[in-house]
Amino acid sequence: MDDYDFDEFEQSQPEPVENGRSRWKPVFYLGLIFVLIVGLLWSGISGVVWLVQQARQGTAVTTENPPAATNQPLPTFDPANAVNRIVYIDSGGQVATIAPDGSEPRQLTDDPVRYQFPAWSPDGEYIAALGGRTLVRLTDTAESDSVELYSSRSQNPFYFYWSPDSRSVTFLANHPSGIGLHLAAGDGESASRLLATGSPFYWDWQADSTQILIHAGSTGENARLALLDVESGSVGPNVAAPGFFQVPDISYDGRYWAYAERDGSGNSWLVLADGQTGEVQRQRHAGQVALGWSPVADQVAFISTSTNQMDFTGPLRLMDAATGETTLLSRDPVAAFFWSPDGRYLAVISLDQGLKGDIVEGNGRRTLGKSNTQTHPDISLNLSLIDVVTGEKRRLLSFQPSVIFITQFLPYFDQYALSHPIWSPDSLAIVLPMSNGRTTQITVVPVSGGSPHPIAEGDMPFWSQQ
Repeated sequence: MDDYDFDEFEQSQPEPVENGRSRWKPVFYLGLIFVLIVGLLWSGISGVVWLVQQARQGTAVTTENPPAATNQPLPTFDPANAVNRIVYIDSGGQVATIAPDGSEPRQLTDDPVRYQFPAWSPDGEYIAALGGRTLVRLTDTAESDSVELYSSRSQNPFYFYWSPDSRSVTFLANHPSGIGLHLAAGDGESASRLLATGSPFYWDWQADSTQILIHAGSTGENARLALLDVESGSVGPNVAAPGFFQVPDISYDGRYWAYAERDGSGNSWLVLADGQTGEVQRQRHAGQVALGWSPVADQVAFISTSTNQMDFTGPLRLMDAATGETTLLSRDPVAAFFWSPDGRYLAVISLDQGLKGDIVEGNGRRTLGKSNTQTHPDISLNLSLIDVVTGEKRRLLSFQPSVIFITQFLPYFDQYALSHPIWSPDSLAIVLPMSNGRTTQITVVPVSGGSPHPIAEGDMPFWSQQ
């Protein structure tokens, strides 16, 4: 992920909000600017810029056909019987948890700082969250045990990702050379340590929590796509010349790696590499590509634009790691997708292409004056469900997301999909921050087609993995 200037942001805001990371040269609509939270940090604005830019791109495709659809009813989600919990940031900026039916609310922090992007450890025992200049670990109890995992006055953390064994937390922090990837012990018993630097920085854990596949430095001579050993901190040789993508991904069983590779002519290819046989499946793509492995099968879902602009919003496809065969799942301008834990479904967020606007010159960034105005863009996103077995696609709803969802979560969905789940662990519901024009509400959406139900006021909701 890209870095950001915490001090500059702090000076321009009445209260801290989620950190931003600058993105591509934006094209966006001036009408949206006047309804944004005035004073969003520059990179936050570029997130909105990114969103609207995607809505203007064409997504015509002329190849693959989806498999025939069949009507198979989904099990009904019953929040009263769900044993898992949702963590979120409440309206006061504090970490809170709640049951999926809205019962048993619990506030875990009561501090002067505003927290951001909480996430459960995979075993469900702990919660980590960003708070001001610190990374803390919490317990989901009435008297939450808060442990500081990292703190710095100059190198501020802005993203984290638990290890699969729940024993460590990797996180990004600002660094003199760009961005630093750090490792902190989940028990807080030892000091965190710097593993590597680069900008931007993306990664995925191996299932045994011993190594990390990193992509640092985007593309070009100084970019790295390599395996990092967690114990020693050593980085191996480049696997390939990184192409136009963000997050590398490792298959659920560790056999395959997925990434984009740039060839000698400057073209970028989606690559699925078999670690057992050495075989490689390749698929040429335009623009950037965003990808994600199925959690149970040797299949990669991916999106890429149909133009050569450096964006990835576009048709959604599925690629088989063994054969290289691709299947078109959606022609819509897909901005993000999320695998259900059982690997059967993809939750798909697509854009409304009815937006219109003008081009902003230069780097697209615009500084707005300070204000206490708490309005945000009136943007509607579409949430759909795709059955990857049958190819059936069902539109679930349209919703107005929170500002942070637009500016921080969507542009980096492929990284957040690995660390901050929005799916319930039983694959029956999704949690989203939905705005009603006045407040943002934590909303549970049953994928069986039942009515979405708000359960609390707040933002940045993420489900436990158990």
